[in-house]
Amino acid sequence: MTGDAAGPSEAPWVVWSPTGRSVGDHVCWPYGHQAELAAVASAFVAEGLGRNERVAYVGQGRPRELRADLAGIPGLDERMDRGQLQVTDIAALPGSDPLSDPVDELIDLAALTQDALDAGYIGLRVVANGTVRVVDPRRRDRIVRYEHLIDRFCLDHAFTRLCVFDAAALDGGVLAELGCVHMLTRRELSPFVLCAGRGVDAALIGSVDAFSVDLLVEALRRIGGLRPAGRVVLDATGLEFVDVRALRELDYHAADTGAPLVLRSPPAYVSRLLELLGVRAIRVEAST
Repeated sequence: MTGDAAGPSEAPWVVWSPTGRSVGDHVCWPYGHQAELAAVASAFVAEGLGRNERVAYVGQGRPRELRADLAGIPGLDERMDRGQLQVTDIAALPGSDPLSDPVDELIDLAALTQDALDAGYIGLRVVANGTVRVVDPRRRDRIVRYEHLIDRFCLDHAFTRLCVFDAAALDGGVLAELGCVHMLTRRELSPFVLCAGRGVDAALIGSVDAFSVDLLVEALRRIGGLRPAGRVVLDATGLEFVDVRALRELDYHAADTGAPLVLRSPPAYVSRLLELLGVRAIRVEAST
């Protein structure tokens, strides 16, 4: 996974360009206006085509309108004719039906990724505008879980995804809810990310305090999942800071769900804080 160079005060998951993306990247990218969306989508698509990936642009609108967003890409018509580039209205996908579970799209993504490999491409790259799916708060739980599962899918498949969202239609709180379950984000949408990790339920990276712990608890609730022993395991190697209030709230959450929360390899002071607080449902363990 490749990220942009970050300054000393920038979060390690922050990227500033839609290009420079590698197989396995999953990026949350808020955009400000239609011209920016077109520029970002074109750059991301052109990079994938140049790397011999199959590329899909999933947007909001008729295919002819979406195709206009990609004007200027060399060989656009030829690449579409031979199937290297595909353009689709997101409303036509099964996951856009409010009564369907968008997680079902993962089955299709796995098949499409394999089809791309079988056709001789090095993988599948998708830029998807999911704004219309998250404007309704009643659908947000399922969409956030879906984004987490996409994050996990990226770990083991030749797949790259750029999720674009209209910042004018979604407030900062909603963008934080979406951004915190992506491995990479454009600017720091949240002080932490709860991204996919190998051998764990998720990896917790960044800082969690009294002001952001509610966002983390909500993300944990939404992504679901338990280890076979009935516990939630977070790789906390990248956890930079957690305060007393956050640990108490996490303990309450874990106790309420009946699933102990395991922090794997957090900063050394966390164990001491947990002892002082007398928590009931949080454990610390070393890396396996």
